[in-house]
Amino acid sequence: MLKNLKTKKGRDESGLFMVEGEKFISEIPGHYKIKQYLFSRKYADSHDLSLYKKKAACEVIRDSLFQSLADTVTPQGIIAVCEKIPHRLCNLLQPGGFILMGECLNDPGNAGTLVRTAAAAGAAGAIFTQGSCDIFSPKVLRAAAGAVLRLPIISDAATATTLSELKSSGVQIFSAHPRGTVLPYELNLRESFCLLVGNESHGISKEAESLSDALVRLPMTHETESLNASAAGSILLYEAVRQRNHS
Repeated sequence: MLKNLKTKKGRDESGLFMVEGEKFISEIPGHYKIKQYLFSRKYADSHDLSLYKKKAACEVIRDSLFQSLADTVTPQGIIAVCEKIPHRLCNLLQPGGFILMGECLNDPGNAGTLVRTAAAAGAAGAIFTQGSCDIFSPKVLRAAAGAVLRLPIISDAATATTLSELKSSGVQIFSAHPRGTVLPYELNLRESFCLLVGNESHGISKEAESLSDALVRLPMTHETESLNASAAGSILLYEAVRQRNHS
């Protein structure tokens, strides 16, 4: 069962995911339920496990088995198995709040960086559509530096349905687009909005484009065509921070 948690299908079917390493485990928010701790024999022989035993079931496994479960090249020897927390769109809607949405974002580094930036910028939450990478994959968790566990996130959302629901709730949709007609400084980012960032290669879909209130481009010089998804999204998120801090 534990090896199944290395795949998206396994995590989706079980509702569980793994957090690896002492630092990330120490930062798991209290509202997450930890089902089990796993330790390598080497780690267990050199550490006091009593505090972990007070929180959840603990199991010591042989080093080779632990290595097969771990995602890092040199694992520390400790994994926490946690329950996912489901979120609904209504949980993300806040008066004047803003939301990050990734459409078919395939790169775990981009997805994790955007979640980390959204959390730091004060977003109410994030949404990732069907076709995006799994936010509970180890690579996304590491890239987000634990922010996946602090920010309410909805996964496998349907683009058109979700954008329509946001618009009906009074949330404007601003989509990053290399050929957009609006600069970020021309937007009012003090009110409720959703920042949509598209696929690394193809950008946003036609249906997302049709539902957008504005297509936003960053000014480019020296014949630069575009920035990668996480860089562009981070700049736009912090333009919202700038506007809100200088209103």
